[in-house]
Amino acid sequence: MSTEIYQRILSHPRYAELVRRRKRLAWLLAGSTLGVFFSFVLIVAFKPSILATPVSSAGVTTIAIPLGVAMIVFFWVATGIYVRRASRDFDGLSDQIVQEANQ
Repeated sequence: MSTEIYQRILSHPRYAELVRRRKRLAWLLAGSTLGVFFSFVLIVAFKPSILATPVSSAGVTTIAIPLGVAMIVFFWVATGIYVRRASRDFDGLSDQIVQEANQ
């Protein structure tokens, strides 16, 4: 692509919307992921007895195992949300902006 097309893309009004929406989603998902992860790390550092609590009185599995699995599932879901939104919303909008800039 030429520099002229790049300038048309950058000045396109929907390009600013695309950047804003993508940035907002990225910050939301990154913040929630970091919040979950660092909450777990802070519990490990300052209150490990919470994680040592058995799930049931008869078992040996502690609450740390299902909590760790839940964190992994949460991270997968957050990734899936981003991929779905990128495929559904952002890719179509990007294609539309590029097509209009090429006209």
